[in-house]
Amino acid sequence: MDLEKDVMSTLAKVKQYEGSMTQLKRNIQKCQITLKELGSINEQKTYQPVGKCFILKPKKDIADEVVEIIKSHEKDIDEYEKVRQHLITKGKEKETQLQEAMKALKI
Repeated sequence: MDLEKDVMSTLAKVKQYEGSMTQLKRNIQKCQITLKELGSINEQKTYQPVGKCFILKPKKDIADEVVEIIKSHEKDIDEYEKVRQHLITKGKEKETQLQEAMKALKI
């Protein structure tokens, strides 16, 4: 049945979004650890990897970049959650339609 395929497809999409959200949350945790490791943020400088090289950069600049990454990830998580909730609602509607169709056919 097409409805059954739609329900399964929607569930797969929900799982995919949940996986993406989990990965973003892990990245946020890594960023928070990086911020802690930077420690005191004044004019101290530290080496930051850039490709295969390392450049000397003020810790405050690195911390600002990490904070921006966290904000970006949190925004993405919010967007993913909205889509996920929409997919769940859509999936439940299709599941209800499927159940009603099965009742009508007495399956």
